[in-house]
Amino acid sequence: MAECMSVNAILAANVANGTIPTLEELGGLDSLLEEQDAIVSGPFLDVIVETIVGEPVQVQTLLLGLVAEGFLKADQPAVFRDAANTLLANATLRNIARLNLVEAFEQRVKARRPGKDALTAAYALEALFRYGLENHRTKLRILLLFDDLNGDEDGLFAQHAARLVGVAYHHWGEGELRNILVRLQANDEAADEAAYELAMVAFANALDAKEMVEIETGMNDARALFMSVLNRDANRLDALMHVGLIDIVESFSAGNDVKFSERIDNLRRLFAEQRDQMAIAQTPDWLTPRVDREVEWWSLLRMLKSIDNSINRESWRDAGKVLEQVLAIYDAEQTVSIGGALNALFAPRIEAAFVRRKGLAAHLCDFLDDEEWCPAERPAAEILRNRISQIAQDGYSSREVVEDGAFPELSAFLQDPSFLSQVPSEIATKLEVELVEKRNSTRLKMRRDVQNIFSKVSDRLANASDYRGDIRGSFDQLIQQIVTFCEVRQNSDLSQLGDRVAYLRNPNAVESDLQRDLRDYLSGNLAAADTMTEIPGIAAGRSDLYVNFGGLKFVIELKKHHGIVDDDVARSSRAQAVAYQATGPKLGMLGILELVDRSGPPPSLNECIWTDSYIPEGSHLLRNLVVFRVPGMLKTPSTMK
Repeated sequence: MAECMSVNAILAANVANGTIPTLEELGGLDSLLEEQDAIVSGPFLDVIVETIVGEPVQVQTLLLGLVAEGFLKADQPAVFRDAANTLLANATLRNIARLNLVEAFEQRVKARRPGKDALTAAYALEALFRYGLENHRTKLRILLLFDDLNGDEDGLFAQHAARLVGVAYHHWGEGELRNILVRLQANDEAADEAAYELAMVAFANALDAKEMVEIETGMNDARALFMSVLNRDANRLDALMHVGLIDIVESFSAGNDVKFSERIDNLRRLFAEQRDQMAIAQTPDWLTPRVDREVEWWSLLRMLKSIDNSINRESWRDAGKVLEQVLAIYDAEQTVSIGGALNALFAPRIEAAFVRRKGLAAHLCDFLDDEEWCPAERPAAEILRNRISQIAQDGYSSREVVEDGAFPELSAFLQDPSFLSQVPSEIATKLEVELVEKRNSTRLKMRRDVQNIFSKVSDRLANASDYRGDIRGSFDQLIQQIVTFCEVRQNSDLSQLGDRVAYLRNPNAVESDLQRDLRDYLSGNLAAADTMTEIPGIAAGRSDLYVNFGGLKFVIELKKHHGIVDDDVARSSRAQAVAYQATGPKLGMLGILELVDRSGPPPSLNECIWTDSYIPEGSHLLRNLVVFRVPGMLKTPSTMK
């Protein structure tokens, strides 16, 4: 057959039959070399690579030029991907082809164009990255390619690149890779992937941090970024799982979550669902460490669930077994490789339990007095006993040791945790109650549906680092007013509000109309603050509304948009909106006047207000926005179809 048919014809016949031809069936080595130009221009590169994989090294070496040229000319992304995966999975061929293929892959990345060529370039970038994981010179080349990435990339290419950059950060720890992810947030199609990878970076950094403030800030930033991804895709499993992880770790640390067991059960279901999805497609080698880490997390969480109830008891029936589990969590840095910060998060609560419950301390001492008790956790047990003695000797203990809980309002007010540890328990409790009552007393009396929207927004901001104490109280007042403003304007009546809301019926309305209306509304209803327009000198520009609560200042950026306002539209303005957060609290607002000629009613109030988290280029600090849209071109019910 090889004598009367071209190599491409033989390849086509085998593809039709679902078989891989041998080199002999293709006419031998000479036939491939003679027809090289036709072969590399054809659509069968993946089949050719499958054939070559089974040949001796000498034959593979002679065909390296053909293979490299094939990767340069392959124009079908799936063929390119499958050929690269087959080649890289074979250690022998991968090694002898490295020099040829690194050059070819790099050329495909640099010559990328929008469209399907961009997807092929993404697969080439992935193949280069896989080479970079085992070769230092290739690593340097891939880092240079990463450094050239920006927000103007083809969306499909940028999505793949963002995932690769994120994984590269965890492999190599290059700080500049995080800045590249920040840049890729500006790409609409890659924004979610970049935000997810930035969340993974923040989470990893939090777990490796030494100081509690760095741990808490990193956890909060990671959760906010994961939530920004879920705001766009509520069913994204990897983001859901990591939000669940953060909530469980923080809940165990605080020790005051009655839904702790339920949280772990929910996370177990997410893990199972993800495993089912992963079983459908093979996990790439370069993602294996991330998958292994998720399995390690699940093992740790099962132990957390087991001991959460145990450390609340006065004594244990099977004391030896339970104590070893508790010590494995107490010395989590040695038990798992997830991150050293787990010790700082878990140890205070466990120490608190042994201080407060004499029966548990007695178990610990009894086992340590037994010289034959020599589990791997014995060194951790010694450390725990020393800590208990130290706490008793100091005469006072940290707030966690005294109460297994926290005083969030008082902590935010005092700012320095060392001050809180010196406040007597009775006084701390009274102060916490008064501060909570003060914050709650500032809330407006709103309709239940409006109150529910405010509560949803407030909950999503709960982990923002600046959303604490007086800052939270002031920003809450502003949120409440904005939610109420949106509700009133959706139900506006010309006969009641007159010319003030005429712009909401005008197809030619401009953002200054919204600015004027909102300024007047806030000035009349927000007595605790001064509301001004277009203050020069802020973020080297002019703000639309400037709300000043004495020493606290918040900016509301206002825009107009012809068409439906959604996340994509809002994201196009968020860089400008968060620019005003360069100084002061990292909290702000973005309001958009939506001009759409609808035949039916406007969107519900619940659809008009959401939150977003964003790290602007050139910054390492997370910024937080409350986004609201004000539907315009409203019609009376009688005119709707």
